[in-house]
Amino acid sequence: MKKAKKQNIIIASIAIIIVSAIVAYNYSYDQTRQKGFKFGNELQQIQEEVKQAQIQFDSKITQWKEGDLSLEELLNYSEIHLNDMQNEILKYDKLNPPDQFAPSVELFKLSTQAQLDSDKEFIEWIKTNDESHSIRSDSLLQESFEYEMLALGEFNSVKAGLK
Repeated sequence: MKKAKKQNIIIASIAIIIVSAIVAYNYSYDQTRQKGFKFGNELQQIQEEVKQAQIQFDSKITQWKEGDLSLEELLNYSEIHLNDMQNEILKYDKLNPPDQFAPSVELFKLSTQAQLDSDKEFIEWIKTNDESHSIRSDSLLQESFEYEMLALGEFNSVKAGLK
């Protein structure tokens, strides 16, 4: 009788250990998934805010080109835009990405920085009419696009489990 009791206790202990391990694993997996989901939403929010800032800036430029906005008004808005973009760049540093997503976040940040630098050069071109600023602005815009494509590729590779 004693031997059977000991066996039952051992079997129950093993079962409890196995169930506890499964619960702990599922909890850890769920926490990681929630952290990843939160990170993804925060990154998407930053990207959307950058996109909206650029759309608004491009709209102001179009208004200026069409004569619906004075140069002074455009330059005043430009200061606001540059400040907004700088604030967006700072948001990337506040993200807490899972390790495998860190390179894509850095590329998104570089893309946004290149966009900001392009906008600064564009504004300088408007102020000075020096064509070299327009050329530099276009070059930086291309650089921004390339960083963005690299970031998206990196992000999607990790998301698909390829990295």
